[in-house]
Amino acid sequence: MSTNDQVLNEFIDAWNAGRRPRVREYLARLPDGRDRDELAEQITSWLEVAPTPSYDEETRLAIRADPIVAGALAGPVPALRARAGLSISELASRLIDRLSLDRKDTDRAAGYLKQLETGALDPSRVSRRVLEALGALLDVPARALFEPAPRPAGGALFRAAADAGDWVRDDLELLSQAAMAPAPPPMDELERLFTGGPNA
Repeated sequence: MSTNDQVLNEFIDAWNAGRRPRVREYLARLPDGRDRDELAEQITSWLEVAPTPSYDEETRLAIRADPIVAGALAGPVPALRARAGLSISELASRLIDRLSLDRKDTDRAAGYLKQLETGALDPSRVSRRVLEALGALLDVPARALFEPAPRPAGGALFRAAADAGDWVRDDLELLSQAAMAPAPPPMDELERLFTGGPNA
């Protein structure tokens, strides 16, 4: 096993154990050059497909409190909204008008906007119509609001754990149970626009 493979395996094991390994520390184990660059690409590819470790609640709170994470979760919208001199409620009201929705949904729209700003709602679930309307109201291109980070080039890595057969069986069982569950009630227009995906 090469040194690269050994360091990568140790990083993956630390990640899966929930130890929050620091990429820089693992890269520092190799001298500058091709091997370190290759390891960086391998770790990046792994992180694209890595499962979320089972963090305890204390660790989750510590992660969310980290200034870098908090800034990333907040994104640019609060600053753009403040620059425009709008509260969340005012922005929601203007958004409702722009999308020709029922004014009674203003408070719910404000709730969705708050979830977007705090990272509680994944922007990839939000309709392009909403993002374009928000961009117009905040005077920025829609893509600047919640643009996903670019994905680095490279193939995905998968390293099966010893119990891979067990979790595949468990996943299949969950999928079969989901297939038998009754369909959820249909979404109303506001819910569809904020949670139904880009084409909603």
